[in-house]
Amino acid sequence: MTRPACVPVLRAGWGIVMVATLVALLPGPLARIAAGGGASRLVMLFHPDPLALSALLLVALVGLYSGLAGALACSAAAFAVAGGPVVSAMAGACVIVALRDGAARRGRGTGGVLGMALLSMLLSTGGGIAPAIPPVIDPIAFATAGQAGLSRGLVLPVAVLMATWPLLHLSWWPGGGRRHLSALRMADVAGFVVGCHLWLRLLACYPDIPVLSERWGYALLALAAGLFLAASLRALVARDMRRVLSGLFGGTAALPVMVTGLGLVARANDLPDMLGGVVACLMLLMAAGCIVWVALLRLVDAMEAEAGRLVLMHLGGLATLMPRLSVLLSVGLLAVGGLPPLIGFSIAWMLLRLFGGLPHGGSLAHEIPIACVMIVMGVAWGVRLLALVRLVGVALCGRPRTPRGAGACDPAWPILGRCVVGVVMACVVSVLPGAWLVVVHAGMAQVARQANGLVGMDAAALFAVPSPDGVSVLVPVHGLVLLLVVGGMVGIVWRMRGVSATRQVATWEQGAPPVPPWMPFGDPLTQVGAGVFVRLLQDMAGWPDGAAIWLRRALRAWRACGRYLVLPLRRVPNAPDRLASLALPVGVAIAMILLCWLS
Repeated sequence: MTRPACVPVLRAGWGIVMVATLVALLPGPLARIAAGGGASRLVMLFHPDPLALSALLLVALVGLYSGLAGALACSAAAFAVAGGPVVSAMAGACVIVALRDGAARRGRGTGGVLGMALLSMLLSTGGGIAPAIPPVIDPIAFATAGQAGLSRGLVLPVAVLMATWPLLHLSWWPGGGRRHLSALRMADVAGFVVGCHLWLRLLACYPDIPVLSERWGYALLALAAGLFLAASLRALVARDMRRVLSGLFGGTAALPVMVTGLGLVARANDLPDMLGGVVACLMLLMAAGCIVWVALLRLVDAMEAEAGRLVLMHLGGLATLMPRLSVLLSVGLLAVGGLPPLIGFSIAWMLLRLFGGLPHGGSLAHEIPIACVMIVMGVAWGVRLLALVRLVGVALCGRPRTPRGAGACDPAWPILGRCVVGVVMACVVSVLPGAWLVVVHAGMAQVARQANGLVGMDAAALFAVPSPDGVSVLVPVHGLVLLLVVGGMVGIVWRMRGVSATRQVATWEQGAPPVPPWMPFGDPLTQVGAGVFVRLLQDMAGWPDGAAIWLRRALRAWRACGRYLVLPLRRVPNAPDRLASLALPVGVAIAMILLCWLS
């Protein structure tokens, strides 16, 4: 076992890797590396192209923050993104094994290891599946190599989906139980970077078969929308903070699958501007997801060290007990929730622009699936925001419920400083999204298969988020300035009125009579939690007193309608047994209708 004294050495090593990767991303050193005589002999072991260096920089950042806990996963992730076909697959399998949780069900991750093995066979020379590929894996040569392009186009998305399923925490299960939803750790962020890197490789190396590419693109869109909704539901029903974050992380990890599907549709319909927007969105999503989740997990680690186990039923009043850490956590959660001007809103804006840039066939049958995907995404995003409100209302508001939670306070300044650095990096990426796109400019050109690179960026593009149509533009700095101006005006008016802000005291008694000695934490009836946050929102919005009555009546009517619709089936004896025999014919009929429609 590695000694704790090795932590500074590990961090120094990851710092050296970050500096070396930044230097290698410059055109001069990278050209010298590619022109070196030894590069061709080591191409099966290492693959130092711009796309690999972009992912390696983020893996080094995760390793710098993870310390001993994620050292194995981050080291394997570094080889998975920077290795050749064989080394990358073996290291990716090691990442999947390192990410396996002891509480997970048996056999979880086996499909990911099989997917990595299949990817190794597809990308390596020989193997009977793919013909020999040139020594340096050229995406254009790979996409047009031989007559096996059709079989490769059929198998490659399946292999990447199998490999990235455990890396990105993808799951159809909507529950938040311990067996189905593991606690989020820093090593999972390294797996997220590897998964995004694999989807970028797929977009770069997919064969030029328009019909197959379009079919797979729309299939990935529908798949990602369902996975995003399931992850949002997991976040809404989870019982502790780490599993809530794990559900939110699963929603973020489903977005690369969706963006890759949009890229395949753009390539099939020969839309280079939309493809450039897809590549920029995927690169920005990989960087923003890595930085934001590294900052959030660092904050959660510091909070868990001070307040104990982060079970939602035991938390409360952290905004009063540890205000500095709560402010940083709120900023990170706002970035995850997609509120402007943070990076989550920029990514949501790019997704909407990409959906708007999809080709329109003019028929209703072509538009209905896209509309359904957007409806599912809208519902899932709303559920995601509800999960965030629940987390903030229970953990930060209310009052503490355990002695350990009541004694929590802000951590020491060295720990708080590392948390501040992570949140500041997330804010910098939010305000300067173009800076990261300038750094990964060569990798974007490689994925888009443009020998001369994408459109050059000027100084103004550092503050702007690109759009696939080339007309509209989003500048997050404008939203930040507007927020600061409005906030400053509200603060000035508040100060001029002389109203002092009142906040809830983090104690168990607030003017209540003394409690008996057998109730050490006070009267259970006074242990309010998330209801305080809901009442504060109602008071701020000026919610009328009688409006809740009509809402309850509408809910009762909705439930009554559901019962009346199911009532005829209940009157028939053995209704489930009788309907079970019709399930297979109905399923076959639906499948035949879909096949006829698709053909």
